[in-house]
Amino acid sequence: MIKLMYRGGAANLQLLAEEIRESPELSQHCTAEVTHRETQSDSLHHGQLADIVISVAAGVATNGLYDAIRALVDRARDRGSVESVDPIEHENDE
Repeated sequence: MIKLMYRGGAANLQLLAEEIRESPELSQHCTAEVTHRETQSDSLHHGQLADIVISVAAGVATNGLYDAIRALVDRARDRGSVESVDPIEHENDE
């Protein structure tokens, strides 16, 4: 399974996850999970932060699929800050 991870505003990433679930092309081969992050109370960032992990089933990774994901991520970036993050590898997942 291939995992793409992004960090940004929780509401924005939740909307991105919904767009992935509602896309007939993506919902067949991808899952999206949003995890809210703890923010410090003295942070200058006013919104709740979150991470989204988009998992793509192995063997179905095609340029069209990645183009569709990229288009939705670009739309999310138009709505607010979204940064690409390297997925954290767990020892048991290697």
